Amino acid sequence: MKFAMKDHLPLISAEIEYNGKKKIFKNMLLDTGCSSTILDTDLCEEIGLMLDLEKAVTRKMYGIGGTEICIEQVVKSMNIGEFHLFNFTIQLGDVREMHGFDGIIGSIFF
Repeated sequence: MKFAMKDHLPLISAEIEYNGKKKIFKNMLLDTGCSSTILDTDLCEEIGLMLDLEKAVTRKMYGIGGTEICIEQVVKSMNIGEFHLFNFTIQLGDVREMHGFDGIIGSIFF
């Protein structure tokens, strides 16, 4: 996984696959201080990764930018670049509009 520095922030581009559909998330923040991996809800809809309101759990995310409500859910399998993840917990939220990123790769990924 290659990363680039922009405004002193490490950014990566990751191809995310879900149920056989792929999308490249070009502007992902690599954030070891974030405990979760958060993906933008609108971008996830393009590959069929939708909010599962029956199984989803609401989580309040805290950080330097304030607080944000995200939906947490487990996906059976997902690929981020060359890494294959199974039963992986993600957060879905409005990351792109609020923070300018396609998603945030947090320490749970590592």
